[in-house]
Amino acid sequence: MKNIDALSREEKLLLLLQMFIERLKKSGFSKDKIIRYIWLFYVGYYIKYYLPQSKTDLADRFTIISMLSRALKSSSPRIIQHLGYEHEITFFFRFMIHYAIDNEEEAENIYHEERVKYKKAILFNQVITTRKKRRRKRV
Repeated sequence: MKNIDALSREEKLLLLLQMFIERLKKSGFSKDKIIRYIWLFYVGYYIKYYLPQSKTDLADRFTIISMLSRALKSSSPRIIQHLGYEHEITFFFRFMIHYAIDNEEEAENIYHEERVKYKKAILFNQVITTRKKRRRKRV
């Protein structure tokens, strides 16, 4: 897998997820904390790469879980063939489903908080860009 550009969006998600899981495991965090950080990773990835293309503004924890399940289903043969780490991702995927079901309020709150942060960041970048354009015109 030398050419990352040849990867689909779902394959990039799985590759990033694997790297993220490896780093979290090396850090010595407990399994519960790793699961929460992985959920935060899913939410951030969904908001940045999937939400802008979605037709609806509605999303919940199951929408995010379905994003990963689609990625696993569509990309598994290629990723397994080249990297061979399906077991670890599916292992954590199972825990993510239980996390989303058992911690409904926390999972939804994380999504909404991150969504607000993302919208604020976009608006802030737009304001800065507008200010830079105005300053250039005055000079």
